[in-house]
Amino acid sequence: MKLAEFSARLALGMGHATQKVFGLAFMCRVTRLLDSASHRFVDEAFWQWCAEMPFPRRGALPARSSNDAEAVYFPACISRIMGALPGEPQKPSVMQTLLNIAGRAGVRLCVPRDVQGKCCGVPFSSKGFEAAHQIAINRTIENFFRWSDGGRLPILVDTSPCTYGLKTARPYLSPENQVKFEALTILDSVEFLHDRILPDFLIRRKIHSVTLHPVCSVVKMAITPKLVAIAEACSETALVPRDAGCCAFAGDRGFLFPELTASASRAEAAQATAEEHDGYFSSSRTCEIGMTRATGKIYRSYLHLLEYASRPD
Repeated sequence: MKLAEFSARLALGMGHATQKVFGLAFMCRVTRLLDSASHRFVDEAFWQWCAEMPFPRRGALPARSSNDAEAVYFPACISRIMGALPGEPQKPSVMQTLLNIAGRAGVRLCVPRDVQGKCCGVPFSSKGFEAAHQIAINRTIENFFRWSDGGRLPILVDTSPCTYGLKTARPYLSPENQVKFEALTILDSVEFLHDRILPDFLIRRKIHSVTLHPVCSVVKMAITPKLVAIAEACSETALVPRDAGCCAFAGDRGFLFPELTASASRAEAAQATAEEHDGYFSSSRTCEIGMTRATGKIYRSYLHLLEYASRPD
């Protein structure tokens, strides 16, 4: 997985470098041709380049000591790989943004130094690679148990589909790791920030209106009201479109079959763009890519909204 993370970041960087020289149309055409060619030899599709393809994550991973930590922060592999979307500010990253928020609230987080290569297994389970999923999730739960001091500290995850995959991982674990799993407290950043930080948090400014896209896993974990509450604390108006639902990006399906995402998100996109808003937010990078493509508006992590609202300058 360490190699996979490095390779994905390298591919994104090379893709954007090629686009800069030859243009977006060239990249889209080449990847469509590669996709067509791949079907002749293997039963697998090839990612199609798009205008919303994120830049690679830049800079070193943040590492924080475990001394006196109140929680362990597990940056999902997608946060470790993907950076800003085109047109989105490059800094701060999602990881640094969450750490900034926690720091302002006086909450001490630990970021494990050996977090690279650890994965929730969802990229494998979503494709039906059950053996790979079991290997990945068992390794991660073992590390969660170690990082959390045997379950003493809660585990905080910044990407909602990854949180859901981790919370529902028990059936795929070995008997030994099932015991470890029972000792763990795994929290999505939405619920951690809402419950632990928001009540006494200093909001310095509000923006006028925001639109939210609660991803499928947020709905399944029943934490949509908490996401809305965070947005309402940082804005005058927070809208969840009436037809908000699955954007159908489904991991990487949106890169492989863009028409799937276009169809699934059409009604929500029409409502989200019926009038102009000051910000568009969600809690999963790939879903944010899908909604950006559908609406023409840049969807960002809701963490950026809370960070901006609490920024001292």
